[in-house]
Amino acid sequence: MTSKAAEPKNTEKKKRGAKRVLLRILCFLLALMIAAAAAVYAYAQYTETHYKISFYQETSPKVSGNIRLVVISDIHNREYGEKNEKLISDIRDLAPDLILFPGDMVIREQDDYQPMLDLVSVLSKIAPCYGVLGNHESERIYYRNDKGLTAAFKDAGLKLLRNAKEDVSIGADTLQLIGVEGTSYGFEEYGGREFMDKTEIDPSRFCILMAHIPILFEPQLSAYSFDLGIAGHVHGGIVVLPFIGGLYTSEEGFFPKFTSGKYILDNRQSLIISGGLGDSKPFPPRINNTPELVVIDIDRY
Repeated sequence: MTSKAAEPKNTEKKKRGAKRVLLRILCFLLALMIAAAAAVYAYAQYTETHYKISFYQETSPKVSGNIRLVVISDIHNREYGEKNEKLISDIRDLAPDLILFPGDMVIREQDDYQPMLDLVSVLSKIAPCYGVLGNHESERIYYRNDKGLTAAFKDAGLKLLRNAKEDVSIGADTLQLIGVEGTSYGFEEYGGREFMDKTEIDPSRFCILMAHIPILFEPQLSAYSFDLGIAGHVHGGIVVLPFIGGLYTSEEGFFPKFTSGKYILDNRQSLIISGGLGDSKPFPPRINNTPELVVIDIDRY
């Protein structure tokens, strides 16, 4: 039989045991948080120097043979190797017919984007380079008074399509390449709708439409008769959750539809969104989301 005097001692012993268990749990949770933070940091460091190459296949009766596109999106002034030698080497080995830049080559706050001008200068000797402005270029031009940006990229060898169409000859084929500016809410404000309404698209020629922001394609741009849309901007959804996909984009919020990969639009056009090659520093970091160089092969069927 337990005496009444022993009961307080047992109670105190149980309390001390509970405190030890709680302390162990807290230490475990703290260690788990530190390990998770270290993993995120290590992955962020990895993505500073590594990227994947993603291949996409398109077929059309409008081309006579293979046409290869390389897409460099959202690189944000990043260098892979000294003077981007690794990226340049990979692109040279891929032997593209066209190199496309769907925006955000620079970072709005960084005045020095000479590495991007140098990159374009080298790549323009490998294949013709075409692009559109991203929001970072637009904000530098309109809000930071960087009036020389477009001329600097033009001098480096990049043809910027600012609500413009260009016929591009590749072998026996002539592609129609269209670049549209603006956002989903600024389609009219930036002249996108007026330009597209006036643009004549030859139905016998393969047509590529570039715009920086993906949601501009649906519903606005999907109403027009192009074959392939190309976009970037959303960095693959920033954080990629297993079995779910990208977590967030500024236009669509949490669990967005458009993050990266190939989509089929309402009028059956293909839209390929690049996950991008860089970050708009300093936050947020990419998590489970390796930077991406996109390659698109267009073949006859």
